[in-house]
Order: sequence, then C-alpha cells, then structure tokens
Amino acid sequence: MKYIILLGAFQALVVFSIFIINDKRRSADKILGWFTIWVFIHLGAGFLLHTLFPNAEIHKQYYTFITLIYAPLLWIYARELSGRRQQLKKKTYYLFIPALIAAVAYFAIAGYIVSHGGKTPSVIIQYNNTVGYTALILFPVFAILSLKESFHIPFFWRSERQLVRFIAIMFLILPLISLTISLNKLLLPPSYFIQDIHSWSRIFTYITLLSICLAIGRVKILSLMATNAPAPLIEEEPCDLPLIVEQPAAATEIPVEEPVPDTPGQQRKSVLPLEQQEVIARQLIRWMEEKAVYKDAEITLDKLAAAMEVSRHHLSETLNQYLGQSFYQFINEYRIREVVKLIDGSLENNHSPNILSLAFEAGFHSKSSFNQYFKKVTNSTPSAYMKSKSMPEKSRREVIKPTLT
Repeated sequence: MKYIILLGAFQALVVFSIFIINDKRRSADKILGWFTIWVFIHLGAGFLLHTLFPNAEIHKQYYTFITLIYAPLLWIYARELSGRRQQLKKKTYYLFIPALIAAVAYFAIAGYIVSHGGKTPSVIIQYNNTVGYTALILFPVFAILSLKESFHIPFFWRSERQLVRFIAIMFLILPLISLTISLNKLLLPPSYFIQDIHSWSRIFTYITLLSICLAIGRVKILSLMATNAPAPLIEEEPCDLPLIVEQPAAATEIPVEEPVPDTPGQQRKSVLPLEQQEVIARQLIRWMEEKAVYKDAEITLDKLAAAMEVSRHHLSETLNQYLGQSFYQFINEYRIREVVKLIDGSLENNHSPNILSLAFEAGFHSKSSFNQYFKKVTNSTPSAYMKSKSMPEKSRREVIKPTLT
C-alpha cells in the first residue's frame, strides 16, 4: 500500500508542477490545480504516516477531511468548463462547509492524540462515521451533477469533457465499493470475504486518486501539445446573434486592428470552423451585455482576448468573418447603444443630460470620435437625437436609424 500512496503523491506533484510552469493557465486549470494539490496533501500525509508509524493503527482508522473536497471540486470544474459557473457567483464556497467542519474536528482529534501520547478519543468513532456517510452522499450526488453538466461543455474541449466523465464515474464506483465493504460487516467473522476492511478501503481510494491524477496529466499534456489556443466557454442559454449588416468605415480613437496573415504575402485564411466562431461570438456578446467591458476606455483586442482566455487571432477572425465588423466597430456600437440608453433614461426623468459626460461614461475618450460614431450608428447627431425625443413617434422613426433598435 505504501508504494501505491507514494506513486499517487508523486504523480499529483508532477501534474501540479505542469500547472505551475504553464504561463497560460485558464480559470478551469486553476481548479484542476487545486484538485491535484489536495490529492498530493492527502496521499503525502498518508505516506508519511505509513513510513514513520508503520505499525500504528491510527492512520488506518482516521478518515481525512480532504475526502469531502474532491466531489464538489469536480462539479465546480465542470461548471467552469461549461461557462455556467458565473451563474452561481459565490455560492460554490458553501459546498465546502462540510469539509471545513470536518477539518476542525480532524485537527482537534489530532491535537488530542498528540497531547495524550497516542491515545485516541472515543469521539473518533462518531467522526469517522460522519465523514464516511457524508462522503457516501457527496460522491454520487456531485458525480451525477458533473455527468449532467458535461453535456454543456463545448465540443472543442472534448478531452476535458471526457476527463469530467471519467472522474465522475470513478466517484460513482467508490461508494459502491464502500457499500460492498459495509455489507461485509453484516456477516459473521468466519464468513468475511474481506478481512482487513480499512486497508482495502484505502487501497481502492488510493488507486482511484492515482488513476485520476494520471488522467489529469494526460489531458494537460494534450492541451500543451495542441497547436491552436483553446476557445472560450459557452453559456447554457443560447442568445440571438446580431445579423451581419453593412458597416461604414470605422472612425475610432485607436487604429483598427486587422487580422495578421499567417505567412508574408498571403491573405490569412479561416482556421476556425463556423461552429467554433459561433461559440466565440456568443461568448463575446455575453461579455458585452453582462460585463459591459466596452465601458473600459483602454480596452483593446489583446486585452479582451486575454480576459476571455481565447486566442487574439481567433477573436479577430470571429469579429471580421462571423460578425462582419472590426474590433472597434463592434465595441463602439455597444458604447453608442449605452449612450442612447442613458440619454433616454435622463429625458424620461425630465433631466437634461450632459452628452459628453455620458459618452465618457460609456467608454469613449474622444469627443470627435464619439460624434462621428453616433452619426454613423444612429444616422443622427446627439443633439438631433435629443430633439427627436419630443417628436411624434412616426417622425422619430424617420430620424433614428433602424439598426439602433
């Protein structure tokens, strides 16, 4: 058993080191990194106990609180891959309350054992039963939730989706093994088909953790070997994409960034399938509508691509080919929509707005570019738009360009 533990701890450490040296870690990778470091702590502590106290019974009968961390962490990882974790906000932290309570009890019992010369308190039985039964509930529940969530993971993260399903299946098998071992206790001692119950339980657990670490390492290495950068996450609910409309030449604060050709003298060809461009476009629109990143006056294509964890070229390609717009055309149209919304809100409250202040609030930092873009998007100047608010509805529709609605 000791060598299985050592191999698992070493594998977890190797995989975790890959996450550390990788300078392009995604938020989902950080969750996997936490998973592997907890496995290392779990197995590393077990190896030290078996090495330093080979004949002690305490490390065979003392369950660790770390067991209660694995299953919720898997589900959070699956939610992160599917792009739906942000819907939970900070609620995910509540999932670790059982592990936190168990950790307090774990170290309290450990302190008692150390201070009493190795004597175990009677409460350790209640502790082990509580942790064991809680794990029997958490593992299958979160395994099923993770399997269900895997169907929302984008197809271009196929390896990660398979990893989620593999770990979930392993987490479903573990409770079945524990139940089988528990049935063994109902038999009379001569009929036991498993003599050392605690040892075999730990052997199955350590083998499972070792297999999971190997699977994580395989997926991470495949990710590092991939030539294309990963695409972003996708939300569960589909959103309507804007129709590609004919756009005028851009008048922006910063020069429009053009796609960079792959080889000198050749026009850059599409390297993304239409389905993947659609996924990136959906994610881009969600970032605009939910996070309002266009309000950042210093936003650039590189900055947005880094925040979305997607290749700059993939984002530029989606904008130019799928949405039919340059980056700043796309961004400034959202800014104009924001200004129009702020103007309408002020007029509805009988306030006379400072249009330039509203433009700066929406992300513009140049009066000339704001006026030019307002004219191009709405086919009206800001002052003419405000005057049109007092016109009859029919006349107003003739002033305002239909694309704004």
